[in-house]
Amino acid sequence: QTWSSQCSGSCDSTRFCQSALRLAVQCQMAIKETILELPEHEFTYLAGKADRPWHHFTGRWQAIEPILADHLGACSKDRPLRVVDLGSCSGYFALQVASRHPEADVVGIEGSVGIGNGTAGVQGGTQQILSTEAAQTHLRWIQRLKLTNCFIAPEVWDYNSILELVNKVDGRPICDAMFMLSVVHHIDNVSAQQYARAGLSRVDGGLQLLAKLLSLAPRHFVELPNEPWLEALYAKFGTARAILQAAADVSGRRWNFKGPIYSAEWFGQRDTWVIEAEEPMLDVDIQYCPFPLLFRGNEEELTQSPAEPPVAVKVHDAYNSFQPLDMRLEGGGGASDFGYNPIMGNRPLGGILADQELGMAAANQHFAGTLLDPGLLAMSELQHGPVSDKVGLALKSASSALLLAHLALREAMNEAKDVLSEVRDLKFGELPAAASQA
Repeated sequence: QTWSSQCSGSCDSTRFCQSALRLAVQCQMAIKETILELPEHEFTYLAGKADRPWHHFTGRWQAIEPILADHLGACSKDRPLRVVDLGSCSGYFALQVASRHPEADVVGIEGSVGIGNGTAGVQGGTQQILSTEAAQTHLRWIQRLKLTNCFIAPEVWDYNSILELVNKVDGRPICDAMFMLSVVHHIDNVSAQQYARAGLSRVDGGLQLLAKLLSLAPRHFVELPNEPWLEALYAKFGTARAILQAAADVSGRRWNFKGPIYSAEWFGQRDTWVIEAEEPMLDVDIQYCPFPLLFRGNEEELTQSPAEPPVAVKVHDAYNSFQPLDMRLEGGGGASDFGYNPIMGNRPLGGILADQELGMAAANQHFAGTLLDPGLLAMSELQHGPVSDKVGLALKSASSALLLAHLALREAMNEAKDVLSEVRDLKFGELPAAASQA
């Protein structure tokens, strides 16, 4: 507009001015296409009496999106992709990624231990975290936008839980890209006593924390706050860039830094950096789900009253045991009760009904607060001997949707057999094994 108003139209550069103006308009339209329009009043958050400015959200996303798109485009097409937004709060970035990249599962990890979403996670549990305003906003917009690839994992990450996760995955990343935008200092705060028990100073503990987080993905988008947060680290290293470099050195890997790709002034300077593994990491193991509970907002347990908290579901580790998966609930309940099954997310006689809207289900199918893990189902049966090469070739050529449908059908058949067996036992006056043992 400035060029147009100042141009007299008589100089030789008029054609250049008009071309530049058209290019600027096209760039603005392209930028707008990459941004999911969300209402500002639902996604900003308070720190004291100050809202974080809305342009900090849109500006960071505009800087991140093309880099993320290039990275996801270069990832293997032989498996589903996964993006993790650590400290997702109201879900602004998770919703943006899920909307822009339907080929990826997007998990927002929200623990509610910081400024943006209160401190319900410090003393409360899953129900308390999901009841916060920010989590409710995230769930509401997942449903409103019909984003079947977007989830919330309501869990508190601290030093011990991150260390346990890193040891469990044994060198594999849990996702293809991770967002850590103004969240690490909250994790550091709740980990202070754990550092001390591990014999670590606040500096060493903070570096170990960041190093472990880096090991969980080959690419990170990181924004650290300024002082007074991370006080010990700033006292030692002086700048956010130096802190991140020290953590990268501790990780034992070589990392490339890009940026800052975005800078903002909010309680001091906050820079957004891209940190990429210099050497390729192993692929994400999509048969392992590192999140005990996942929600999209349409789960039955979310409609329960606060007096009836959702049933805690233990995640079965299929890699430690080849025994059949025991579907009985703690306390003796089982399929014969014809009650709600929190692991399968449906009535026992119904089998596993695939959600038609999910398509290929990206990384894993989702049912009632848990994931249907194909690896879990495949390993829940007794061991078998080697199969013929023809079976292997058939599995290799089959689509993911067909394999998921086969696993769902097989599980439903096994479930039906169990119910029929119990019905026969009752018919002939015999008690089911679970009942007789009780």
